[in-house]
Amino acid sequence: MENDYKISDFIQDFLIAKEVEEGCQPSTIRAYRYDLEKFMKIIGDIEIDHKLMRQKIRLFLKALKDKGYTKKSISRKIACLRSYFKFLTLNEFLSKNPMNKIRSPKIRAEESLPKFLDLKDIQKIFMNLKERTTFNSKKSKRYYLMVRLLYSTMARVSELCNIRIRDINFEKGYIRLRGKGNKERIVPVDEKTLSLIEEHIKNKIKYNSDDYLLVNTRNEQLSPRVIQNDIQIIKEKCGFAESKVITPHVFRHTGATHLRRSGMDISELQDILGHSSPNTTRIYAKNDITTLKQSYTKMHPLSNSELEDL
Repeated sequence: MENDYKISDFIQDFLIAKEVEEGCQPSTIRAYRYDLEKFMKIIGDIEIDHKLMRQKIRLFLKALKDKGYTKKSISRKIACLRSYFKFLTLNEFLSKNPMNKIRSPKIRAEESLPKFLDLKDIQKIFMNLKERTTFNSKKSKRYYLMVRLLYSTMARVSELCNIRIRDINFEKGYIRLRGKGNKERIVPVDEKTLSLIEEHIKNKIKYNSDDYLLVNTRNEQLSPRVIQNDIQIIKEKCGFAESKVITPHVFRHTGATHLRRSGMDISELQDILGHSSPNTTRIYAKNDITTLKQSYTKMHPLSNSELEDL
C-alpha cells in the first residue's frame, strides 16, 4: 500500500460518492467539504496513514473545543471524519480507520434543544424594524417582511428564498413552500403578514407571478447567505448581546415553540414544519414544560377534584 497519499487527495472522490451513491443534498456536501478543509487547516494536509493520525484527530477536536465550538458542532465534525476515513478504508487506501476509537461527546437533552426567542425578543425586533429609526436604510421594509415570514411560516432559509409570488394564496391565507427533496407543503400565514406581502408586491414597478418574492435591487433572487447576513445586521442594530444566537433557523424554532406553548398538536406542527418523522417534531414538546404542566394539572386525578381530599 502506498504511504504518501495526503488527506486532500481523496476529498473530491469522497464528495462525489456522497452525492451520487448516497444522494446527499448540496448543503450536506458543502458542510462535508467545509469540515474537511477545517481539519486540514488545523492539523495540516498530512499523509492519510500517518502513524499519529488518531492523536492528530484528538488535537483537532481539542482545538475546536478551545475555540468554543458547541458539542453539537464537534459531533458533526466527528461524523464527517468518521465517514471520510470509512470511505478511505472501504476503498483500501487505509488498512485501519483511525476514527474507530474516537467517540462523540455526550449531549444532554437540554443542550440539544433548539434555541428560540422569547416574545419580548420578537417584539423588540419588530418594533425596531417598524420604526425605521434604527434601520436608516431602503432595506428596512425587506428586513421587516423577511423576519415576519421566517417567524410566521417557520420556513427554512432555502424555502424562504424559493417563494415565488404565485406561491401565495391571499384568499385562503397560505403560502406554498418547497422543502427538502423538493417536497411541497402548504403553511398558513396571519392576515397582517399577508397584507405586508401584498403591499410589498404592489410597490414593484412591474412583476409577474413567476418572480421571486424576496429579491435584491437588481430583481435577482436572494441567496440564503444574504438572508443570514441580514439577520446578523438586524441582531446587531437591535442591540442584542453577541452571545445571543439569532439566525434564520432560530425564527423557525421560535415560531414552532410558541405554537406548541399555545397548545398546538404535535401532528399539526409536524405538517407545518415539513418534518417527515414525528420524532423530529417531538423536540418542541421537550422545549415546552408549560404545556405539559397545564395538561398534567387538567388531567391527572391528583390535580383535580377526583382525589383532592386524599
